[in-house]
Amino acid sequence: MILDSLLKQAIRDFDKKKFQKSINLFEMIIEENPNNSEMIINKAVCLAELGKYDESLEELEKVLIHTPDDFDGLYNKATTLYDMGKYEEALSEFNHALKINPEDTNALCNKANVFVALGRHDDAISTYKIALEIHPRDIEILNNIGIVYAGDKQHYKAIEYFESALNEDKTDIDSLCNIGNSLLEIQKFRLSYECFKQAVKHDPKDFDAMFRLGVACNSLKKPEDALVYFNKILHKEKNNTDVIINKGYSLHLMGQYKQAILCFNKILKDDPEEMNSLYFKAKSTAKQNNNKQTCALITKLLELERKNAHNHEHEHNHEHEHNHEHGNFLNKIKSDPDFIGLRHDQNFKTLIK
Repeated sequence: MILDSLLKQAIRDFDKKKFQKSINLFEMIIEENPNNSEMIINKAVCLAELGKYDESLEELEKVLIHTPDDFDGLYNKATTLYDMGKYEEALSEFNHALKINPEDTNALCNKANVFVALGRHDDAISTYKIALEIHPRDIEILNNIGIVYAGDKQHYKAIEYFESALNEDKTDIDSLCNIGNSLLEIQKFRLSYECFKQAVKHDPKDFDAMFRLGVACNSLKKPEDALVYFNKILHKEKNNTDVIINKGYSLHLMGQYKQAILCFNKILKDDPEEMNSLYFKAKSTAKQNNNKQTCALITKLLELERKNAHNHEHEHNHEHEHNHEHGNFLNKIKSDPDFIGLRHDQNFKTLIK
């Protein structure tokens, strides 16, 4: 009875994210029963939650050395290795676990996550689809497949899966936002706006959905509406970089260039190399006809872009998300109507050659 009480308290502490307290209680139980593999695994999970990955693996090995085919031991070893960035090792352990229980959808989805981390998106989708065959109406799996397609810029395919997820629950915020994000990417701004508007209606405290709604408003050239949403978020998260930049862009669209620049400067004060802030500030200074400052900002921006491209060429690790493709800002500047007033400026013409 005492051990049962300790276990219940340990689980309560775990649910409250009091992981060290859980560990202490699990150790008390293990002291009474050193071969209790379930408690050892529970302790290992808590250690991993605290970022003590090596200690977690040591505990799991205590189980696996005696029972090499313990599914829970293998599964948690795999997830810990994933958290450590040891993706190939994690993949091997998930494969081992799935030989024991091939229909465990958690293991399948986490294996798919490893494939995503390795850049093997086709393998990730195939693995998610195996999980989907087991649970055809699982909202999370449907969204995960869509997210991989969206990551590969196959947004129409992604939307099919997001909409399938939404059909299972019309109020699911993640599904609505995922559809909205893909619609934004393919410039279906009105439809995107409606998705985010529904999401915020279902949960007015979802600041991520509110932020995306503001972005959609800016895309629809409704900056006054966007500003309302961005200010609501900043009331709670006053230093949110993305929100401050987009608020600045709203002000820019409203012709309030001085106030817009104050937003961009706030970000650049803490991070002088924040490229989006440099770009948007240059747009505003261009509209103020401050050609000298605009060219200085563009010079810095393009230098940073070239440096980042150079570093990427010498990067051997897998990278899966990039904020800026090589040449992205240069191409944007060439086609941006805000810079049309500089078309006769010699410095500007030299910069964009």
